[in-house]
Amino acid sequence: MIKVLFPLKHYLFFLLVILCIGNIYADNHWQDSVVKILPGLNDTAKVDALNKLADSFSDTDLKRSKQYAMDALHLADSISYAKGRIVARDNVGYTFLLSAQYEKAVSIYKEAINITKNAKLPKRLTWLYNRLAAAYYYLGDYQNALQNYLETSNYALKYNDKYTLFNADLGMANIYLAKNDYVNTEKRYKESQDIARELNDVNSIALIENNLGVMYLNQKKYDESLKHYVEGLDLYRKVKDSASVALSLVNIGGCYSNMGNFTRAIDYYSQALEVYDRIKDQNGLILCYINISSTYSSQKNYAMAIDYLSKGLQKAKQINRKELEKKCYEGLADMYNKTGKYKEAYDYYKLYSEIKDTLLNETNTKSINELQTKYDTEKKDIENKRISLENENQANKIKQDSMVMNFLIALSLLGLIITFVIYNQYRQKQKANRELEEKNTAIRKQKREIENQKLIVENQNKEITDSINYARQIQQAILPSDLLISKVLPDHFILYKPKAIVSGDFYFFAEKSDRIFIAAVDCTGHGVPGAFMSMIGHNLLNQIINEKGISEPAEILNQLNKGVRTVLQQDSERSENRDGMDIAFMAIHKSMKTVEYAGANRPLYLIRNGVITETKGDKFPIGGLQYEGERTFTNKTVEVQDGDSLYMFSDGYADQFGGEKGKKFMVKNLQNTLLQIQSKPIHDQKNILDTTIEMWRGSLEQIDDILVIGVQV
Repeated sequence: MIKVLFPLKHYLFFLLVILCIGNIYADNHWQDSVVKILPGLNDTAKVDALNKLADSFSDTDLKRSKQYAMDALHLADSISYAKGRIVARDNVGYTFLLSAQYEKAVSIYKEAINITKNAKLPKRLTWLYNRLAAAYYYLGDYQNALQNYLETSNYALKYNDKYTLFNADLGMANIYLAKNDYVNTEKRYKESQDIARELNDVNSIALIENNLGVMYLNQKKYDESLKHYVEGLDLYRKVKDSASVALSLVNIGGCYSNMGNFTRAIDYYSQALEVYDRIKDQNGLILCYINISSTYSSQKNYAMAIDYLSKGLQKAKQINRKELEKKCYEGLADMYNKTGKYKEAYDYYKLYSEIKDTLLNETNTKSINELQTKYDTEKKDIENKRISLENENQANKIKQDSMVMNFLIALSLLGLIITFVIYNQYRQKQKANRELEEKNTAIRKQKREIENQKLIVENQNKEITDSINYARQIQQAILPSDLLISKVLPDHFILYKPKAIVSGDFYFFAEKSDRIFIAAVDCTGHGVPGAFMSMIGHNLLNQIINEKGISEPAEILNQLNKGVRTVLQQDSERSENRDGMDIAFMAIHKSMKTVEYAGANRPLYLIRNGVITETKGDKFPIGGLQYEGERTFTNKTVEVQDGDSLYMFSDGYADQFGGEKGKKFMVKNLQNTLLQIQSKPIHDQKNILDTTIEMWRGSLEQIDDILVIGVQV
């Protein structure tokens, strides 16, 4: 029996409205006519009419669409009209999606799902889960997006909803594309395309063409990519889908950019920008700004690249799109690095790292075991209810059979027993078939979930590694090149071995008047934390020497200590920041044959005629918590002769574990090694030191960054 949700007179009255709308369609003014008859409709019919109006304006007038949807929502809530409440929230959520208000979209779709479950309208859950998944996807919450795509697939398969199944599979394919798993990506796209053709949905067919273009572009198959992009653009223009036309123009521009045809790339990007501006699509505008910036960067027009990225960043902040903010920060850091403005590059890279960490911490926190437990629990509940219902039905059947057997027991006992046995075997077979199908379905779902979870984890690892590799590029950019140092100090070497991709050790070099400044610096920690400290130390040394003009090593260290404490706010009484650095710093006077030296926990070695002379530094570091009042570093002068060798180093070399007993290399062994290699050219000494420590380390892990600097006078 069909359940009637509202009285027959309401159906008749609403049918009249639909007939009116049908006639009005021919005149292309049906929306205005519906608005005019709204006051005369009963509440239920009015909710349906408002929802239909909201849907009709969703692609042309977003503000008007949202207003009609909100009116329908409030009225449906007031009369407890379940279907109207669900459809209204779907319409409101769609306006939030189109206006990039993704957090609001998540909230409203969750409301719609709860109402749908309470109203026992399970078929509507299929599309609502799909919309919720899309909202999470645009927020960058891929774990929740994946979970809701799986829910979508489950309901779509259950109710044979091919259109929604198409969208869910498309979402999964996009995750494979991010993984660069092109075999599975193409397989999913082709399956989605088959569904779209079966549905004769031109928009969906065009969408797959565009996505195939992206896939081939990632593989650098530009001609194949361009073919699919153009096919998609032609299809979108036929159906007059402005937003998709703009996206196709962006994709074609990107393809031309990768082919090196920057003029055509900017032309297509500019066409897309005009379309996005016309339809008020903020996300599209930002992506266009980023793409145009990238194209100008490829032409080394960094001023224009920075200008477009700044526009994109401003828009991304306005609509709270953190993923796009991240892209803009990353691009600006790269642009300023390429133009030699390292402070600005560092500032933007810090912002990029912070927002990336935020996105990683906010998402992807659920494990696949939790997902599997949830689905297993839900399946078990459904199976228990089904078995209970079967048992109840079976009991009723046995009771009826017993009544019949009381009247016909003599004649039909044998027949009833045979019938019961056959019936029971049939039921058991049916049950076994159902259980087998359910197990197969569960296995397929579990396999799909495991593949998707593996993809998410691999994506996280790749993003983290890419981020640290980019940090290494910035750190290497601030280190002086060997060619630059060799012009002033031809007889030198620098053994630089970071423990991780980035390093907490760094070396500094500068030349001013008749002085050559060179330093070996060991910052607190290693890896990313140490690298941040190295950036701070390098910038401060550059300011002290090149901007303030200070040339005495002890005073340079005094100023460096003050600078580090100020940057890290260590002068605050409540500060517990202990970060700092050890440093060996010398200034070589070319004309006077002397070396001025100052050190923080690090010595200077001078080797002359096979004898080591150690000049010790002060026994306190740069920065960190201090209780002894203001630190003052000591300046020391060392006389040098032709043929003397000078060495500075961090503690990483001497502290390395290795050898037969796994002990530290120790300072004494370093001194002996330096004495043993004095007869070798200074450039060969680096290789000998490197080979020595690697043989000592063997299969053990490198425990710290290693830095050794050697200079021959």
